Amino acid sequence: MLSTYLKRGIEKCLLVANIQCRAISGAGKRCWKCNSSDVNNTFFCASCGVIRESIKDEDYFELLKLKKEFNIDAVKLVQNYRHIQSMIHPDKFAQKSEHEKTIALEWSSLVNKAYNTLSKSIERGKYLLMLNGVSISEENTSVDKEFLLKMMDVNESVEDAETKNELEGIASDVSTDVELLNSQLIAHFEANDVESAKETIVRLKYMINIEGNIKEKLLKLQLMS
Repeated sequence: MLSTYLKRGIEKCLLVANIQCRAISGAGKRCWKCNSSDVNNTFFCASCGVIRESIKDEDYFELLKLKKEFNIDAVKLVQNYRHIQSMIHPDKFAQKSEHEKTIALEWSSLVNKAYNTLSKSIERGKYLLMLNGVSISEENTSVDKEFLLKMMDVNESVEDAETKNELEGIASDVSTDVELLNSQLIAHFEANDVESAKETIVRLKYMINIEGNIKEKLLKLQLMS
C-alpha cells in the first residue's frame, strides 16, 4: 500500500515538474505585449506586430536562416545578416518604448555575434562541435608530434625570413594547407565525425596563427622599406 502511494506521489511530482518546464519554455516564446504564442516570425509577433523578446540560446543557424552545416553559403549568410539587421537595428526603434529599444539592442547584438561566429571557419566549426556537446579548450594540444614539429619549423622560417618574397612563398604554402584542412573539415562534418573535426580545427588554429604572424612581419618589412 505504501509503495503504491509513494509511486503515485512520484508520478504527481514528475507531472507538476513537466508542466512547470513547459510553462517556462513557452514563456520566452510568448509575445510580451499581447501574450500570443504564434512564433512563425522570429523577430516580430504575428498577432500585434511588436518586436519579440530575444532568447539567449537561439540557434545561430536558425537565427540567420541557414542550413546547420559547416559548408555554408557565404553569400546567403551576408545577405540574410544584412536583411535581418535592416529590420531589427536599434535605430529603427528610436521612437519606440524603452523596452522595445532594449529588445532591439539585444537582438542586434545577438545577430552580430551569430554572424561573427558563422562567418569564420574555426568559430563555425567550434560552434557546430558545441551543438554536438564537444568543446575545444584554449590549451588543447591533441595533435600528433609530427604536426607540431612542422609548425615549429614553419614558425622558425617566418622568423628567419628577411625579404617579402620569402614570406610570400611561405604564405602560399600555408594557404594551401589551410584550404586542405578546410576541405577535410567539410568532409568530417558531413560524415558526422566530430572527433576528427575537433582535431582538424585545432590544426587550423595553428595554421591561421602562422598566417597572422606572416602578415605582421610583412607589415614590418613594408614600414622598414
